[in-house]
Amino acid sequence: MQVTLTLLAEEGLEALSLRRIARRAGVSHGAPQRHFRGLADLLSVVAARGFALLSEAIEKSGAQLPPGAGPMARLEAAGRAYVETAIAYPALFALMFRPGELDLTHPEYMRESSAAFEQVVRHVRAAQDAGWQTDRDTRLLAGCVWSGVHGLATLWAQGAFVGPVPGVSLEDALSTTLELVLGTAQGDDR
Repeated sequence: MQVTLTLLAEEGLEALSLRRIARRAGVSHGAPQRHFRGLADLLSVVAARGFALLSEAIEKSGAQLPPGAGPMARLEAAGRAYVETAIAYPALFALMFRPGELDLTHPEYMRESSAAFEQVVRHVRAAQDAGWQTDRDTRLLAGCVWSGVHGLATLWAQGAFVGPVPGVSLEDALSTTLELVLGTAQGDDR
């Protein structure tokens, strides 16, 4: 899997094939097929690893907050972790959301992608329990929060954000996105 991650980061998804991965790993071209049904199967495992990495980053973001940090601060930290992870691993992040390249029924992919989204749902539910957007469906609201930070993450990772908005820092873009998506302002008591 490490060879696949390296090739993905160096050359992008379009450069991946089982034969190429086997060659880079120094094994016979048939070796990957002893472990994976095909390229989609292998890429699903790699994407699952990406979701696990994302979940770890979100978990750490909450643990780094000061004691007593409220649910909105935790939700904001999760959004930051999402964007920062996407930018740190742009090719892996892109793969994670390419359903045409993956086996969406792969058990590991299903488990890890679901777990990552459920973290967002839990953060949103906690914020709702504290009085934020209480009249909204939790899963829909979580999907919309996810959509907002995912959009920034994708545009920034692809270099598409800074073209139309020159001179902006990631911090400014991230703070503004979170403020708009979460309906908070800097300095709010959260």
